[in-house]
Amino acid sequence: MDLITRALQQCRHRLKEAFNEFAGDDPAQSRMELETLDELPLRAHARLPYDDNAFDWVACHELIETCGSHERQVRLLRELLRVARRGIFVSTANRWHPLARWLRPEREVALLDAMAIKTMVDVLPGRPAWKLGHVRLAGFKSHYFLMVWKGERQPSGQREAGRTGAANGSTQGPLKGAVKGATKGAARVHPASAQARHACAFRSRPAPPGAAARW
Repeated sequence: MDLITRALQQCRHRLKEAFNEFAGDDPAQSRMELETLDELPLRAHARLPYDDNAFDWVACHELIETCGSHERQVRLLRELLRVARRGIFVSTANRWHPLARWLRPEREVALLDAMAIKTMVDVLPGRPAWKLGHVRLAGFKSHYFLMVWKGERQPSGQREAGRTGAANGSTQGPLKGAVKGATKGAARVHPASAQARHACAFRSRPAPPGAAARW
């Protein structure tokens, strides 16, 4: 297995870790993760086979880019929010990474960037609190992960999303530094810092008054 393949596996492992940190470790809270095309709704009706608020936390890993048009991608985000009670986590490959077509060689996928993700979040109902993080591969942002908190149901006792001094659109929390044991040029995940060194280009929407977020 070559270095890039191992690094890509580390990227995806870090994305899983980011979801675990986002959702927390409360065993009483339910989770649902979508990871294969078979789990997505048919484009004709674009509805997941679950009731409203069926799960506390819902993740969708590298699937939103397979939906096709911007409208269908937004529709999927709305569906994820419909079945989630507390929040959703959506990861996707960065269209501008030098190895983007190696990351996702399928021709029919519509890869995203930070601007495209922001435009989708801006039209979500209720203007939920959100943050955008990223994972690096070979020194470049290879994947974005979008975290959206539904309504005001955010973890109590944690740092507020979008607080003054936080990096715009990036994450906060324990995901710091490089992957342990990774060689130079392998996967890295970057949180926010006081200097905003690894900030994304766009500001996340602040959390509602009194609401707090893990990141």
